Amino acid sequence: MFKPLVKTLLLAAGLFSTAAFAHTDEYLDTVVGPNGGQLRMAGAYHFELVLAKDAKAGAPSAVKLYLLDHGNNPQSAKDAKATVLIVSGKAKAKTELLPTGDNLLAGSAAYTAAEDLKAVVNISIKTEHGEISEQAMFTPFKPVPAKAEGEHEHGHEHAHEDEKGHKH
Repeated sequence: MFKPLVKTLLLAAGLFSTAAFAHTDEYLDTVVGPNGGQLRMAGAYHFELVLAKDAKAGAPSAVKLYLLDHGNNPQSAKDAKATVLIVSGKAKAKTELLPTGDNLLAGSAAYTAAEDLKAVVNISIKTEHGEISEQAMFTPFKPVPAKAEGEHEHGHEHAHEDEKGHKH
C-alpha cells in the first residue's frame, strides 16, 4: 500500500528538484555569455545567441549560435543545425544556421539591432541516442537589469571583508 505512495513522492521530489536548479530567462538575462551574447537554457543545453549590435535593415548581418552545457562549457555543434526567425516591428527574417566551428552554428540575415527584436531558435542535434530538438526565444537587445551590489553570475552573495577584516 505504501510502495506506490513512496514511488510517487520520490518521483515528485526528483521533478521539483530539477526545476529548482533550472536557469530562468530572467536569471540568464543578468549573465553575459562567454561570447558576449544572450543565454537561454533548453534541455541539456545553454544556447548563446550573438547578433551584430550595429545591424541595419537591408544589409545581411551575422547570426551566431553557440552550444554550451549548463556550466557554459563548449559543446560540439558538428551534428547540429538550426533555424532562426528574427522579428522586429513588422520586419521578419529567417535564416538557417550551420556548423562553422567547434561549438558554433552561423549564418546571416537582414535585421535591425533594436530593443524590440525577438529571435526564435529551433535547433536539431544528432546524438548517440537519436536526434533531439529544442527551441529558445531571445531578446538580445532588450536592456539588461542591473545586478545588485555583491551579486555575481551564480545568483547568490558571498561575505566580503572590509579593510578591517570584518565580514559583510
